[in-house]
Amino acid sequence: MMNLQLPPHYCKTDVTGSTELTHGSLFSGIGGFEVGAERAGIKTLWNCEFENYQRNILKKIDKDAEQYTDVRTAEINRYVDIISGGFPCQDISVAGKMEGIKGERSGLWSEMWRIIRDIRPKYVIIENSPALLIRGFEQVLCDLSKIGYDAEWQSISNIAFGYPHKRERLYAIAYSNEIGLQSDLCEQRATNSIFRKWTSNQNDGYTLSKRVHEIPTCDVIRNGDGFQSWTHRVGSVGNSVNPTLAHYLFECIKVHYEALR
Repeated sequence: MMNLQLPPHYCKTDVTGSTELTHGSLFSGIGGFEVGAERAGIKTLWNCEFENYQRNILKKIDKDAEQYTDVRTAEINRYVDIISGGFPCQDISVAGKMEGIKGERSGLWSEMWRIIRDIRPKYVIIENSPALLIRGFEQVLCDLSKIGYDAEWQSISNIAFGYPHKRERLYAIAYSNEIGLQSDLCEQRATNSIFRKWTSNQNDGYTLSKRVHEIPTCDVIRNGDGFQSWTHRVGSVGNSVNPTLAHYLFECIKVHYEALR
């Protein structure tokens, strides 16, 4: 049985230390969390993505970030304050196999948990299909609890940020039990959620016509040229995290973190 002895403190750096938060990304895709972190003024130190095309995109976003390829074999030791990751949803989504978090692809949550356990960041951001709530979220919460983290979660739609499509996703933010919000419940009989209130802003979104016009034209369409790259791009965008929403999540963490200082 795995020994889960925990250190006295939940993370490797004290809350009263540096004011600069850092970020590491798992299942990085084309860098939705990376872009959101950058907008929030948070530096991404490393990422981990299996697909070649997506890793090339990540390199363009931040050439200085360390890159890892396979989450199953990655030995990531560099500390970051925030780890984000949208582990595969193919076995969880209603459009997938619905085998749950024990499925071959969605079961990669165990590797994300391993890296969280080893690095012990201040915060963890998890993204997945809302169907995770009935196909394995209790396992996620139990695993986080074993290593001293509590979590809050919400299902959030892109519509709330001015985008003309729903794309509802489940987002969880985990943090140490030692710095959590339970004291608010004891003292005030109310909790102050880490998720901040927001109002819809149409300027945050992009109209469908604008997105279509931003796709460059290609003179030659064949498997070895533009068409293949275009399909990779469409698939990558379809699986990506909305950077505007990611920015919001990082800002929520910044507010919470500053309140602890």
